[in-house]
Amino acid sequence: MTAGLLLLVVVLAILGVGVAVGLSRRKRNPFTNQAFVNEWEQRMRALEASLGWRFVAEDQGFQERVPQIGRMLEADRSRVKFQLVGSWRNVPVLAVEVVLRTDNVVTQEFRTYSVVVVPRPMPGPWVLISPRADSVWGLFEQFVPSGDAEFDARYEVRRKNPAFAGALLGSGLTRALLVDPRAAGVALAFDEHNLAAAVPVPLVRAPLGHLADLLLDVSARVPWQGLPRG
Repeated sequence: MTAGLLLLVVVLAILGVGVAVGLSRRKRNPFTNQAFVNEWEQRMRALEASLGWRFVAEDQGFQERVPQIGRMLEADRSRVKFQLVGSWRNVPVLAVEVVLRTDNVVTQEFRTYSVVVVPRPMPGPWVLISPRADSVWGLFEQFVPSGDAEFDARYEVRRKNPAFAGALLGSGLTRALLVDPRAAGVALAFDEHNLAAAVPVPLVRAPLGHLADLLLDVSARVPWQGLPRG
């Protein structure tokens, strides 16, 4: 009798823990809250209307378009949450919300980012320029100094080709980013075929138009023809 009662107590305790965990996860997932869903849909529709872009459910190949950021998703396509497609200043644009893991391997912390992607005028080696204070980008290899002390105090640079990166940064890009308020807190990826700007906010709160403008203005000022190709 006592053993049976003890077993019943253990079973009820396990069930209680399971229910508590389930409720906790449900509470952490905002999309189980209908009020949140309604508000999110309204904000997404307003975003579509203001930008002229459209929400799409089909995979737009973000990881293939920007492989340097895409590999941070660790082949988990479910971490690409939402996607908008359209054009900006007659250039095709992709905007996505992604969940990236920080470089804190102890806590496995994740953070939501919005990324805007536009085509790169000329293909070439990749360069990543990221805010020094943002630990997400620490998952990449060691950064290298740009040679501009003020720039290096704010940003970290990672690159594949030293000659290309040196010529890119030496074209006036470091000064331009330092004085451009749109670049504050933004990571810029010069991937092989596309340019991307990433900020640590959800898609419905991100300054997507400003990020698209920043990318296109940066692209326009870079002397692509004069940069090393190797």
